[in-house]
Parts: sequence; C-alpha cells; structure tokens
Amino acid sequence: MSIKKSVVLFSGNGSNLKNLLENSSNIKDKLVYEGAFTNNPKAGGIEICQNFNLDVCVCNDEDINSELSKFLNQHNPDLIVLAGYMKIVPPEIVNQYSGKIVNIHPSLLPKYPGLNTYAKVLANHDVYNGATVHFVTCDLDQGPIIIQGKYTVPNGSDESSLQTLTHNAEHMIYPIAVKWFADNMIKMKGGKLYFNNKMIESPIVLLIE
Repeated sequence: MSIKKSVVLFSGNGSNLKNLLENSSNIKDKLVYEGAFTNNPKAGGIEICQNFNLDVCVCNDEDINSELSKFLNQHNPDLIVLAGYMKIVPPEIVNQYSGKIVNIHPSLLPKYPGLNTYAKVLANHDVYNGATVHFVTCDLDQGPIIIQGKYTVPNGSDESSLQTLTHNAEHMIYPIAVKWFADNMIKMKGGKLYFNNKMIESPIVLLIE
C-alpha cells in the first residue's frame, strides 16, 4: 500500500501543527506530512516547520488562492489538514479535493460555526464545549463531523480558560482523525461520514475529564 501524502495549512502559532507532527510516528508507514502552507509571514508555525524540517510555503494575502492552488498542485496531497488556517478555502479547491480536506473548529458543531465561539459559549451559559474535526465542504463549518472532544465548562470560566481547555481537546482528537484517515477507516460520501464503510448518523464523541 502506498503511503498517503498530507499537507498542513496554518495561520498562527501552529499548536495543532506541532501536535500533529509530534504524533506522526504512529502513522509513519501510512501517511507522511510533505509540506505546509501559511498566509501569514509572521506565523509562529513557520518556526515549528523549520524545527521539524518540514518545507513551508509562506505567502502574502495578495495572491493567496492562486499560490495555494500552485502549492497543492505541486504536492498533490491525499489529505489537506487545516490547522488554524484563517482563510476561506475557495470552492474550486474544495471541490477539487473533495473528501480530502479536514478542519478543526473550537466548538461542538453544529453549534457556533465561524468566529468568536468562546464568547458565545459564555453568553449562552453552556454546560459543555469542545472541539470538532470535520470534513470541509463549501458550506462553512458544516461538513460531516468526524470526531468531537467534549468537556464540561467549569464555573467561573472566561475566554482564556476556555481556549486552553479547547486546545487540549483539539490536541487529543486531531491525531485520532488523521490516523483514521491514514488507516482508510473514514471517508466522506454524499455529504455523510462513513466509518469502516458504515454511515455515521451521530457524531463520534470523546468525553474529556
């Protein structure tokens, strides 16, 4: 079986990028990270790429989508991992790589797509929050859910403490989702998630104490 090729797209500090690279040894015979792409020349994730000897393409916002298209055509990845990539992937790329793009979002989707999730959790006095890994479609944060990490919101939480708890959840579930993809256990078909060739109606949830 050929080894799958993956690339990572990021915009910020790269904590999920670092976590995925640190957890890559258990999939080394099935999937390899070939490169990374960022729209932010000041992103902390660039140094992480350098530390892991991962080629990184740094682009400015002016030609972002054309540069992204060139980058992807160069690598022809089996899996595109969005790890804090703060740009909308254009529909032509989403369609070209349908079923090959995954994203992580800091809420229990379908709750709170888009931005400012922690403020919304606090404003609504939610008992639970977490993170969601999902396949990417042309509808923002609405693709089939692969796995969620769910935790209880502690009393007295603020946005900063929720961010810490959510990052912890992200770091637990993203390597799991990538491993499932590497092991051919998950796929998107007809807008639905299939796990071991069975359609999953409800999200797979990891409860985090």
